[in-house]
Amino acid sequence: MEKCTVIFKPSNKSISVTKGTNLLEAARKAGVFIDAPCGGKGRCGKCRVKIISGDYKEEITSLLTSEDRQKGIRLACLTFVEGDMIVEVEESKQVQNILVEGIKPGDEKNERVLKASKLLEEEGIKKECGVFNIDIELPEPSIDDNVADFERLKRELKVKYNIENFFCSLNVLKNMPKILRENNFKVRATFLKGKNGCELIRIKARNKETSTYGICVDIGTTTVAVNLIDLESNKIIAAASSGNLQMQYGGDVISRIIYASTEGGLEKIKSAVVDGTINRLIDELVKKANIEKQDIIISTFAGNTTMTHLFLGVEPAYIRVEPYIPAFRECPELKAKDIGIDINPEAKVIVIPNVASYVGGDIVSGVLATGIWKEEKNVLFMDLGTNGEIVFGNKDLMLTCACSAGPAFEGGEISCGMRAMPGAIDEISIDRKTLEPKIRVIGNVKPKGICGSGLIDLLAEMFLSGIINSKGEISKELESDRIRFDEDLYVMEYVVVWGKETADGRDITINEIDISNFLKAKGAVYSGSNVLLKSVGFSMDDVDKVIIAGGIGQNLHIENAIMIGLLPDIDRSKFSYIGNSSLLGAYLCLLYEQARDKVKEIADAMTYVELSVYPSYMDEFISACFLPHTDMNLFPSVMSLLNQK
Repeated sequence: MEKCTVIFKPSNKSISVTKGTNLLEAARKAGVFIDAPCGGKGRCGKCRVKIISGDYKEEITSLLTSEDRQKGIRLACLTFVEGDMIVEVEESKQVQNILVEGIKPGDEKNERVLKASKLLEEEGIKKECGVFNIDIELPEPSIDDNVADFERLKRELKVKYNIENFFCSLNVLKNMPKILRENNFKVRATFLKGKNGCELIRIKARNKETSTYGICVDIGTTTVAVNLIDLESNKIIAAASSGNLQMQYGGDVISRIIYASTEGGLEKIKSAVVDGTINRLIDELVKKANIEKQDIIISTFAGNTTMTHLFLGVEPAYIRVEPYIPAFRECPELKAKDIGIDINPEAKVIVIPNVASYVGGDIVSGVLATGIWKEEKNVLFMDLGTNGEIVFGNKDLMLTCACSAGPAFEGGEISCGMRAMPGAIDEISIDRKTLEPKIRVIGNVKPKGICGSGLIDLLAEMFLSGIINSKGEISKELESDRIRFDEDLYVMEYVVVWGKETADGRDITINEIDISNFLKAKGAVYSGSNVLLKSVGFSMDDVDKVIIAGGIGQNLHIENAIMIGLLPDIDRSKFSYIGNSSLLGAYLCLLYEQARDKVKEIADAMTYVELSVYPSYMDEFISACFLPHTDMNLFPSVMSLLNQK
């Protein structure tokens, strides 16, 4: 079959592909990142590239303007290689630049970290991670004392430390003779407690600089955050985060499950998160801390059910088809070498257990961190990220569900949308008389698009200004040059920023299709919360606390979120933001060995409610896809505000 060479600028990466290959797939094979929130289905318009030269075929799309086409802009997913090509890609430092709410060095003294730790300690759970070091001096071998090295070590540990039952891997055994002799038989032995006794993880030179470390990781659908912890001082010594490179295979879990089912897809998508994301972040951490990877000897990982399957390379296909069954809830004991994590190959890998197909270890981890498992009052816990997961309950009962919010809160499938990174508009207000917007941009640079918190502000402000009605339709009656008709999409749109003021010279607009997509996302979250409460005879009035987690919460304006019907219209003092609760829970499981048992108890105690089979869910969802809702009695403060206009 005829082969063609595609060169991607400015990286000059090239790939030889069969004629007719999709350009997005060619970029993936070449290791060139192109964002594709819709998974390459031609829906989101984000995989924009510039064709410099070459032969190709394309599918025409309304997502590109005639001006775009004149400049050579095409969508990679709708372009097919017909000959040698040169293609320009805005290759993405954007992945590294996505803002991630995490835990930073020094945050072990942060109020929310201390509070989460105190919750465990009040239950008698001690800060013991299950790792311990022993500095030992062995008598050197002689003709009279000719015991083998491993047996010599066992003998001395039994005599001096009363340690009898321990074992080690072949890798540790292979290195033992050389390390003992290079250090005159004075070494530090690192052990890890386990169900079958203690395991010797590492033998190393004994000096003051030798320490032991652990990492805790939040594997989000959009972002990944990693912390490096000194296990002897319990200090967070480095933090790193970036976008999850799996984004090139789709912005949501369904897109990635579908891609994983293609030939070689599961291996590629696993490599994207393990090699392309987590191991790259580990490189960054060890460089910052000036340590050796071999000294990282324990790790904890939290992620949703699909992310943990893809992280481990386990077939996820049956998660998305009825009756929605994952391959596992609780992961077996693993070592770093089993997965390809670039730390000590014998390091223990702890994966926080899942609950069900769409509620995973990230939510279990969040429940641990928030303390719902021991709370007397009724708590509504909402993780507002790429996937919307919700928990309602207290120490006696915990219900959970997942709502199909999709990637809208991360800017996916919204024409002006983008993730929270430099250039993203994260705050917007609109003058009620002039309809002129006022914006704030992350990084104080020229704007490129609007992130989730900015989109919430924008819809609330457009609603209050009368630009849109409760259905999300843009008014044709208002006189403003910012309100216009998009002839390509045949819908009305509102111009947030004129092209002369943006980073790429294009107008930043929001149209009625974007608004509809965002209303569906917010509707899924509110209706999911409502159904969850109703399933046990409760209403929003019975909620004592609302805890919000997820990246969107960093700059979330509660009033605007209530105005559009994303959050319930209840006493504002009930709302709080916890940040990255998934990472915080993983941090706790790293430092508290007994917390690993606690998350298993939490996962077992959570009752999963499958919204798709709940009788009234579709009616609830449709009602919630309006601003703020079809039942205005649920939003009295919004109704009062609108009546004042």
